[in-house]
Amino acid sequence: MNSGKKILLFEGELIGGKGHHYDQLVENSLYYKNRGQIFWIVNKNFKNNNLFIPNFVKIINEIDTAKRKISFKNIYLLPKIFFLSIKNFFISYYLIFFKISLNKSIISYILSNFFTFPKYFSSFCKLLNKLNLNEHDRIIFQTARINEIDLAYLLVLLKYKPQIHLRIMLLHRKKKLKKFNSLIKKLNSKKYLFNKIFIYTETNFQKQQIKKYTDIDLELFYNNLSFSSKKYNKEKFTIGILGESRLDKGFNKVPELIEILNNKVYEKVNFLFQINNCSENLLETKNQLLKLSKKYKNITIFNGYINFYQFKDLLKNVDIIPLLHSLDQLKYSGSGLVFSSIVNEIPLIIPKNAIYVKNFFKYQSYLEADNIIDYSQSIIKIIENYEYYLGMAKKQSLVFKSNIKEDPINKRI
Repeated sequence: MNSGKKILLFEGELIGGKGHHYDQLVENSLYYKNRGQIFWIVNKNFKNNNLFIPNFVKIINEIDTAKRKISFKNIYLLPKIFFLSIKNFFISYYLIFFKISLNKSIISYILSNFFTFPKYFSSFCKLLNKLNLNEHDRIIFQTARINEIDLAYLLVLLKYKPQIHLRIMLLHRKKKLKKFNSLIKKLNSKKYLFNKIFIYTETNFQKQQIKKYTDIDLELFYNNLSFSSKKYNKEKFTIGILGESRLDKGFNKVPELIEILNNKVYEKVNFLFQINNCSENLLETKNQLLKLSKKYKNITIFNGYINFYQFKDLLKNVDIIPLLHSLDQLKYSGSGLVFSSIVNEIPLIIPKNAIYVKNFFKYQSYLEADNIIDYSQSIIKIIENYEYYLGMAKKQSLVFKSNIKEDPINKRI
């Protein structure tokens, strides 16, 4: 281990352990364990109760942000948000005038941004000054959006020494696309891009879209994940439906899928699914599933949050994953289950025309479905031809493993 190097993994909005943002913190920490001292830079409200945190990780929960979406239900938060905005404004200018040397580039930045600073600037810069980083250290913005790119640009203008890496998970919508393109062009024109700052995108689709707007060819990154292997000889097949119980993730479709498959191939299938963060409009679906679990012996239910290692162990026993998400949900971003299927050699059923998801695959270890009947028929087709689809999944897994080893961000850390 390079004991002198510091690696900062930034997830400024992370307050708990649910979702792929936390999973990626763990996976990247394990992958970079021997490269330097690992820091998690997370939200001030981060709670690590019942979470797996690698014992070599140092958690710094000092990123001070407020809730982004305001509705009638949480309108009482407005005074807190207003207070936090004023507080961050004064801290930012205090840092600029008394802790950081002012220069023409900074003055130009302040004027062009109408005297505002990026969302995380005040708390993150206070933290950087305490850590006293140098050019051998690394900052990785794990899920970079416009705020993180803007912050990285400002850090370079302020002559912070560490190399900065930004992983773009999804493209910005029209509202912020103009600023996004402008920032990348500025970084490139000032020769910061591919020098002080490295920006990566997740798929070739994103890469080509960015090139179309900016004429700049960014690099691809691959999520660092742990792998497991499946056996060919199977008599029964476990259908896995894991994650949050949400409408846009197709939770409402699960009871019908179970009924159809149990009517057709009961002796060949088991079901393993999770009920987690179930909203009020899906309580009827939840009750249906609980009734089905009493009716059929081939159903296993996990209620609530599943920790990191439990989730990994469950995936080792899953043979087929139906991705029941709505097409809109997968239009601009993938699902953590896509990567879970790849690294655990699990054939997948995806929504028809989910072009973004198909960009992750070199081998067709998946089938497409348009409705719940299609999903059931596709599952049966995979069961009847499991050796072929598992073979495709194994090839796809090897490709991803090779890509991780050759990942440009991994080579630079």
